[in-house]
Amino acid sequence: MFLQEIIKTKNEELSKLTQKKRSLKSALKKSELTLIAEIKKASPSKGLISKNFDPEKQLQAYSQGGADAISILTDEKYFNGSTEILRQLRGKTSLPILRKEFIIHPLQIYESLFLGADIVLLIAAILTKQQIISFLDISNQLGLEALVEVHDHDDLEKIIDTKTEILGINNRNLDNFTVDITNTEKIINELEKMNIRNNFYIVSESGVKDKNDVDYLESLGVNGVLIGEALMKSNKPQEKIKELFPKKEHVRNG
Repeated sequence: MFLQEIIKTKNEELSKLTQKKRSLKSALKKSELTLIAEIKKASPSKGLISKNFDPEKQLQAYSQGGADAISILTDEKYFNGSTEILRQLRGKTSLPILRKEFIIHPLQIYESLFLGADIVLLIAAILTKQQIISFLDISNQLGLEALVEVHDHDDLEKIIDTKTEILGINNRNLDNFTVDITNTEKIINELEKMNIRNNFYIVSESGVKDKNDVDYLESLGVNGVLIGEALMKSNKPQEKIKELFPKKEHVRNG
């Protein structure tokens, strides 16, 4: 009798653990352009980006500036990130958190759940189509959303006929780290030719520096943008968000 009661309780605890988390898709459904603001200290191409790196202070500025979601780099060797940053910031915001990581094994998806992430990044360039299908299934089972990232036609071929819902278009070439913001337009044109543009929420990643960039991407009909370097380099990231997104509500409790 007691054992049956314990098992019942455990099933209830498990259902809470795997229930849907804070949703990026909900933010992307809005008519207003969604901002995923990124927290990162360094990158292989730029070196140290933020000399006075303070993740908590950065999060506060993003929240007050009107960010809709937060991206956190957890790679240690190349981006000076850490899983501990995500773990610490999870309890300090109600915004959805994207774990920015090079995920190549299912264990990393489970780890993301326990760290407190709501969304995982799946990079098509480093995964096979079968891995993408499998990792999307695991993410869904755990109640996590997935941002599936593509850069070129080969990446795009991998995500066709998968359960991809949020499509990230990376304007940065991961081989040589050059950036071309018009890459978003190129990929969208391919999607339209395939007649599958409306199958996805689209997030443009990398290369956004000023209001003209934001306006250009908005004109393409993207649902959101992921911005890191421009915000991390700013002495007043909250004001930088206001500059880039003047229509946004500028005071929001994170």
